Amino acid sequence: MISIKGVNSFERVIIMKTIYIYPKLAMGFRGFATGLDSEGFFLKKRSTRLKKNIENSLKENNLSSFKVEVTHGFESPEELLEDDGVLVLISPYLKSVLGHIDFSKSGYYLLSEAEYNSENIDNVLNYIKTL
Repeated sequence: MISIKGVNSFERVIIMKTIYIYPKLAMGFRGFATGLDSEGFFLKKRSTRLKKNIENSLKENNLSSFKVEVTHGFESPEELLEDDGVLVLISPYLKSVLGHIDFSKSGYYLLSEAEYNSENIDNVLNYIKTL
């Protein structure tokens, strides 16, 4: 939460809404990560590129009440929504692993491969605008 003092000393409170990108899931005793996120040693992770593209689009559309974070997969998508999240963007490569989640429920967005690869995030941005 950010507090801003105005000219007339009125305090305006902006509640930050968190959008989580869920690129991988930690499984097992040692937390083995499953999910396709890295493309090579010298290339940025797909989730990092997606985060930057969403942040830039949010700035362009004056949606400053949202912040974007990439998870490491130790929390479940349900836990992220319970904490402070309003939206969990789930990698298309985790659909079979997270089969217990009803993706039609509010708060979950299953990304297509094109969206996850940051090629086209228009649908994601339109969905965020409805929140």
